[in-house]
Amino acid sequence: MRLSRRDFLATTAGAMAAGAAGARAQARPNVIVLFDDQLRADAVGVYGGNSVPTPNIDRLASQGMTFDNAVSTCPLCTPYRGMLLTGRYPTHSGIVLNWVDVNPREQSIARCFAEEGYETGFIGKWHLASGRLKGATHHATTPADHQANHAGISAYVEENPEPEFVPPGRQRMGYDYWAAYNFHMNFRKNSFYYRDLPAKRLYEPYETDGEVDLAMGHMDRCQRRGQPFFLTIAPHPPHPPWRDSDAPQGYLDRVPEELRWRDNVPEGYWDGRNGPRVYHSMVMNVDDNVGRIMEFLDRRGLADNTIFVFTSDHGEMMGSHGRMNKMVPYYEATRIPLIVRWPGRIPAGARSDDLFTPMDHLPTLLSLAGGSVPGATDGRDMAPVLLGGSDSREAVLMANYTSHWDYFDSATNWPEWRGVKTKTHTYCRWLHSGVEELYHDLEDPCQLENLAYGSRDPGTLRRCRSVLKELLDEADDEFLPGTAYSEWYSPDRELIGGPLDR
Repeated sequence: MRLSRRDFLATTAGAMAAGAAGARAQARPNVIVLFDDQLRADAVGVYGGNSVPTPNIDRLASQGMTFDNAVSTCPLCTPYRGMLLTGRYPTHSGIVLNWVDVNPREQSIARCFAEEGYETGFIGKWHLASGRLKGATHHATTPADHQANHAGISAYVEENPEPEFVPPGRQRMGYDYWAAYNFHMNFRKNSFYYRDLPAKRLYEPYETDGEVDLAMGHMDRCQRRGQPFFLTIAPHPPHPPWRDSDAPQGYLDRVPEELRWRDNVPEGYWDGRNGPRVYHSMVMNVDDNVGRIMEFLDRRGLADNTIFVFTSDHGEMMGSHGRMNKMVPYYEATRIPLIVRWPGRIPAGARSDDLFTPMDHLPTLLSLAGGSVPGATDGRDMAPVLLGGSDSREAVLMANYTSHWDYFDSATNWPEWRGVKTKTHTYCRWLHSGVEELYHDLEDPCQLENLAYGSRDPGTLRRCRSVLKELLDEADDEFLPGTAYSEWYSPDRELIGGPLDR
């Protein structure tokens, strides 16, 4: 059939447009987001860590930008993941504690990149599904409640032998390639993941090593297809348990017998216990795997066109203020490493004191990659900072919504609080006691002197109170007790209210 001149021109224009789109896809940068679980900033050399060497992470920092005020604004696994994934406050997404199903209708950084023509992949710990806790009651405050939960979990697992499998579909929130598990704590023995069937696949080596093996294989396939990739790698270590048997093989011997402690760790706190040495052995393994990724990118000619983000979901108290774990407003729990490298675009060896939250990753990375940022995003586009500018944000909201990481408890081991982080200060108010804390983080990095009482800094205290109110309003956060959020969820931990009612 003979084409008219108009049809010919239209066909030619369409072909040229398709070719141009393909060329743009090829030119677009790849993106890797690697975030560890429970890695505090000062475990890393570039943040002053001196217990074990981290030469590869430090080298990444020398080639990119290091953020000195990267904040885990809700220092708990699932809420952090929810903020990174959706770019929204937990009070807007509903993801306020662990072991809840992410709303599949929520926006997602992976879906955004998929719409831009990227191959999306997730490797590692997901923890955005209810998993085995679908068998627990959704509200528990007494020992009897918790005992009933454990019985319900056992019964659910008996009927659903692979509860940590997340099936293909909307629950994966736009990730195509999948080598992940919802939750487990098997790092060396029987460490497993799933692909697209509910059948465990075991890592041959240590978990983090196996995840990076899978990541390199996936990047290789994308490169051979000529398709840009958005890849999230989420190792579970250095999260507990910290038994000697959980350490990566051969690493524990490289950790000093005596570690250096911050001034806010009570004397003798760790006497006779080896947990911190196991933690730091895991940190060294993470560092080696960052080096493996950097070497792979160099070897395959991908480094110059790949944005490499290294960060963590939250820190670890490690005895500071006599506390363990996370979910508190203090430096050790909320301050996380954040390094972003893009050779030739992001200044090498740069440092920024601008505040960076988990919600900022979605708009920032899409902006750097030339993509469209969804309008419902609560995060801030920090691309101008990464490209050499600065940001005017004064403060960010921090929060702990429930007093148990897995249940809608209130006023128990990790009481609810809200807080404000500025470039210089940390402020918080505890829900039930009303106690306020204010620290000058630059002059008092161990946060030993509470400035909230005694009129020692009344101007800053007044300003932090005012900013907290403004930020709570912005987040639609009513500063509720943890038990109140149980009304947002069904007994099987699916979101049915709260944000959905707005």
